[in-house]
Amino acid sequence: MAKAVDSKGKTLAAAAALFRRQGYQGTALQDILAAAGSPRGSLYFHFPRGKEEIGSVALAQSGETVRTTIAQAAETAGDAETFLTRVIRGMAAELERSNYRDGCPIATTALETSARSEALGAASRAAFQKWELEIKRGLFRFGLPAGDADLLATQVLSQLEGALLLSRTYRSLEPLHRAELVMKLLLRQTAG
Repeated sequence: MAKAVDSKGKTLAAAAALFRRQGYQGTALQDILAAAGSPRGSLYFHFPRGKEEIGSVALAQSGETVRTTIAQAAETAGDAETFLTRVIRGMAAELERSNYRDGCPIATTALETSARSEALGAASRAAFQKWELEIKRGLFRFGLPAGDADLLATQVLSQLEGALLLSRTYRSLEPLHRAELVMKLLLRQTAG
């Protein structure tokens, strides 16, 4: 049984990495199998609905990883500015570590599939909504009123996603650095 779980986990990890880097449409099932080192039979054993099922589960897992990271940043920060700085710098570090190949783990697939696949669209929406809620919780934790935290959470997530796209495209962290400055400015205006 451990081998079966290992095969499923490797398949999901490989799919998540490939979808993040080259998108859902640019990733074939054989690419996932090759990256995971899994036999073809295990794919349909674990994911009888095929690639769409793999994509939905991989998006959910990737989304949960980011949500946990955001929550940990809030738990370990002493104030809202430090919290937001940790989130954006963590994303910048991941992007730079991948040599600008790996942006947001949800966005590439979401842009390609949300209008065509209810399952993938639902997984993408759920991930983004959980991130937004986690940012709101972090801001509320540091004293922002609920309404302000809600508005700022949407702005922060939008800023991050746009900056990740630009940084990946430009192959430069400058858009993320600027997004950090804008988020700090917005936070100060909201809190002040």
